[in-house]
Amino acid sequence: MLLVRYGEIGLKGKNRSAFEETLAKNIEKKLKRYGFRSHTKIVRGRIFVYASEKSANLISRCPGVVSVSPAKELEYEEVEPYLISSLKGLKPSSFAVHTQRLDKNFPKTSPEINAEIGERIVREFGWKVDLNNPDLVVGIEIINSKAYVFFETLPGIGGLPVGTAGKLLLLLSPGMDSPVAGYMMMRRGAVIYALHFSQGPVGEKKVRRYVKALSEYSPREINLMIIPHTAVLDKYRKMLKTIKRDEWTCVLCKYLMLKEADKIAKKVGALGIVTGDSLGQVASQTLHNMMLETRATDYPIYRPLIGMDKVDIERIAKEIGTYDIFISEKEEECPFRPRHVVTRSKPEKFEEILKKLEIS
Repeated sequence: MLLVRYGEIGLKGKNRSAFEETLAKNIEKKLKRYGFRSHTKIVRGRIFVYASEKSANLISRCPGVVSVSPAKELEYEEVEPYLISSLKGLKPSSFAVHTQRLDKNFPKTSPEINAEIGERIVREFGWKVDLNNPDLVVGIEIINSKAYVFFETLPGIGGLPVGTAGKLLLLLSPGMDSPVAGYMMMRRGAVIYALHFSQGPVGEKKVRRYVKALSEYSPREINLMIIPHTAVLDKYRKMLKTIKRDEWTCVLCKYLMLKEADKIAKKVGALGIVTGDSLGQVASQTLHNMMLETRATDYPIYRPLIGMDKVDIERIAKEIGTYDIFISEKEEECPFRPRHVVTRSKPEKFEEILKKLEIS
C-alpha cells in the first residue's frame, strides 16, 4: 500500500472531508487511466492507497499530495522482525529512525520508538546512527494503533485537489508560458479546458503534447479545442491595413481571441479565462494593452504568471515536463505581427478602431 500525505487540505475546517474525498477520488481516477487497479481509505490525515507501488510517481503528481511513501502495515510487535528481514544485505554508511505518532493514544512516544527500534538495528547490523544526514531513513507512522513502515518518501506537488475550485478555460499557445499558467491553476484546484488558436501544424503538435503533459496532473484527460487563427483575425487584419492602423494588430488579435474564448467559456461552464501573460514580456502584455484587451469579456481573466520573469517560468516548465516540449521544435513565427506595434494604447483610440471595424 501507499501512504499519501496532504497539507493545505488539513486547514479547510468543515470543508476538509470534501477536499479529502475529492483527492482520494482523483487518485483512483488517475490510476485507472494509467491501468492501475486501486482503492483508497481516508484515515487520520492520511490517504491509504491500496495499489501497486509502481504507481507512486503518478500519485505524487496529483495536486493536493504533499508526499507519498510505499509502506507496510504492521502490528507494532511485527516491526522489529520485519525490519531485520527487510534491511538484511544493505550497507548504509549511517541510518536514522524517524517516527510520527498520529495516534496519540499509542502508549509509546515518537522518541521512545526511535530509540527502541534504532537500538535493535544497531545490535543487529552495527550501523552508525546519524540523525542529521543519514544515508538510510527508516520511517514509521503510528495510525490507529498500527505501524506503517517505509524507506522512501517521494515529494508531491502540494496545492489543492483538481475539481475543488471550478472550471477555467486556458488559452494555450505553443510558447513556454501558457502551459505553466494552466498547471498553476490546476494546482489551486481548477479543472482546466484548453483552447488553442492554430497558426500551423508545428504549433498545433506542440500544444497537443502540452495537453498530454498537463493531463499527468489531472484525474482526467484535459479537453482541447482548436480554432484556426485566421478565422479569428484575418478579416480584421486586412481592414486594419486598409485604414492604416496595422500597428494595432497585436492588441486587436488578443482582444478577438478573448472574445472567442468568452463564447467557449460559456459553453463549458467555466468561471474564468486563464492566460500566460507576464507583465511587459511582449507588446500585448503591457499594462496599457492588457487593460483594453480585458474589455473583450465579462469573465475574470486570471494571469498567474503576471509578476514572473522568464527565469521563474522556465524553472517551473522544467519541473512539470513542458520545457523540453517547448524547445523540441522551433516556434512558428507569427505571420500577422507588424513591423511596429502599439505598447501604450489609449482607450479612445482603440474604441475608434473597433467602431471602424464594426466590432461590438
